[in-house]
Amino acid sequence: MLVNCQECDQPITVPEGSLPSGKKEAAPEVNAHLAKLQHCLKENESQRIEITSYINQHSIQLHRWQLRLQTLEERKKELMDEMLGLS
Repeated sequence: MLVNCQECDQPITVPEGSLPSGKKEAAPEVNAHLAKLQHCLKENESQRIEITSYINQHSIQLHRWQLRLQTLEERKKELMDEMLGLS
């Protein structure tokens, strides 16, 4: 399973079903709980990636809107200057 490191945010591989040494023969309940936790971790990572993607997309769109607003403000100034020149 791939997850991002909490310290460096780089992907790292977590071996599936790995248990600390000395607990290789865990009870079935522990193994079931571990499997559930691994599933939840995968789902959490999937949702985190999806949200990060949405944030990136919206950030790009926001930048485009800011550039468009800047262009409109510049055009407004040009038109106002031209109008004052004709008065």
